[in-house]
Amino acid sequence: MVFLIDMGNTDLTLAAWQNGAPAFTARIPTDRSKDAGHYARAIAGALQSWGSPTFAGCALSSVVPPLTGPVAAAMQTATGLSPVLLGYEGDLGLKVLTRDRIGADMLAGAIAAKKRGAVPAIVADLGTATTFCAQNAAGDVLGVSIAPGVALGLEALVGRASHLRTVAFEPPDRALGITTAQSMRSGVILGAASLLEGMFRRISAELDPAEGAPFLLVTGGLAPLVAPFCQGPVTPCPHLLLEGLYLYYQRNRP
Repeated sequence: MVFLIDMGNTDLTLAAWQNGAPAFTARIPTDRSKDAGHYARAIAGALQSWGSPTFAGCALSSVVPPLTGPVAAAMQTATGLSPVLLGYEGDLGLKVLTRDRIGADMLAGAIAAKKRGAVPAIVADLGTATTFCAQNAAGDVLGVSIAPGVALGLEALVGRASHLRTVAFEPPDRALGITTAQSMRSGVILGAASLLEGMFRRISAELDPAEGAPFLLVTGGLAPLVAPFCQGPVTPCPHLLLEGLYLYYQRNRP
């Protein structure tokens, strides 16, 4: 069993990975004001709720540089193991052909997509940002696109529009709402689905047609809610980033 943490801008996803899937999962809010001690206590609490399992190793993926060191130290305090950090310095098992470095979350998704054999691919991650990562038939990363996340867009809308109040993330009944809440659910959820469809078409048009049609892999917290409204073949992958982080750990473990 391997202990994994995927740290995003909103949450840290903790997982005990075993037999190709998470045996346990938990979430901790990402808070830049907290130190290693805070995260060590939070991680220890999660591990205790899992029955204090013994791990063979641990790994960390982070897109929050100020917290990478503190959370890595917290993992070592809680488990006694030094975590493998996902990054360009290790063996990715693929090439990244972008001029600038991309986030560890996109690296993890690309690693998992290649291992699955689902390439060429466009990996859409519905997190704090909505990201699209394109890979060729060899699994190499060709480029990315980054848009505001679904929840972030709703927060901005409510914060700037005086007459609108936040709504629960629930499936819309139809595109045209007859109440404000229905209208916002339609715009948020169906709008996100339309973004996935439109960007998939545009990115696909820039890939090599000789390699065949790309797979659309969708992950992230809101993927289960948005993906069913996409028109076209979509592969939901709820644990894709954890899967990629585990594969990276296997290639780079001590």
